[in-house]
Amino acid sequence: MNQRLAVCFAVVLCLAALIAAIPVAAAEDRPTERVSPAPQVNPNAVLWRTPQPPAKPQAGDVWVNPKDGMEMVYIAPGEFTLGTSDAQIDAWLKEHPADTRKMFRDEHPQCRVNLPGYWIGRTEVTNAQYLRFVEATGHRTPNHWEGGQVPSGLKNCPVVWVDCLAASAYCEWAGGHLPSELRWEKAARGADGRIFPWGNQWDSKRCRNNAEGPAAVGSYPTGASPYGCADMAGNVWEWCADWYDESAYQRYAKGDLTAPNSGEYMVLRGGSWGNVTPYYFRCADRNGSRPPGYRDYGTDDSRLTYFDFGVESDVGFRCARDASP
Repeated sequence: MNQRLAVCFAVVLCLAALIAAIPVAAAEDRPTERVSPAPQVNPNAVLWRTPQPPAKPQAGDVWVNPKDGMEMVYIAPGEFTLGTSDAQIDAWLKEHPADTRKMFRDEHPQCRVNLPGYWIGRTEVTNAQYLRFVEATGHRTPNHWEGGQVPSGLKNCPVVWVDCLAASAYCEWAGGHLPSELRWEKAARGADGRIFPWGNQWDSKRCRNNAEGPAAVGSYPTGASPYGCADMAGNVWEWCADWYDESAYQRYAKGDLTAPNSGEYMVLRGGSWGNVTPYYFRCADRNGSRPPGYRDYGTDDSRLTYFDFGVESDVGFRCARDASP
């Protein structure tokens, strides 16, 4: 009997040794360098400097893309509040009587949407990063770059005067794509349905607005989203991957998250340095621009802010990337 116990004990010791030898994934491999400033969603978020994104990131973690140096923020899977509620509209109109209920028709009804995890640029793509793309691919430079060079003093400002095709080409080169507007909105407002990236009250000091031009990316740290994404209100409008469809949120509220596959305008989000009205800086605000190839400028729709193919001094973009399998 004692011999049997001894054998069993030896087997248990062997199994324990084997289990101890198995590498522990994720936690032991996490870097010690923390994201600064720490995002609201995770004060312990870390900075990854690896060739590829980590397999098991946590919300708010940042991975530095070696292709262009962009800091990519991880948006964890889960639900978030999309669109604007009746109560929010009522409160807004009470505070801003010059606005109308019609202005909110394309971001209603409000609903909860579940998205898988993904990465998105912590900032908008800068002129310096776009130059790396131009030098690597031979892509044409924005028209305001005299002699093909970044204008003096603007290396860290968002690249502008790029249409949605050029923006998409950059994202593909960097290993990603333009964000869908669902991904963009979740990154901007977090899960709690806040009106602005920083909360529910307008604060002109938290974003670039009513100015003469864009600021260097990340110049308004107190205006960051819960995930730590900067300039999702103000600085420049940002291209999204979706065609604009006024009724899209009505489908999303019913559980159909299929993005529109055609249209006349591509989605722009976020407001810009040239805007003044708080309305345009809300996380749920949707605007659009005609992509290259359209020549019909006539419209009787006062809802959208239209651009000449989006090739403007206040239109830029940020990249998104699918999470690792």
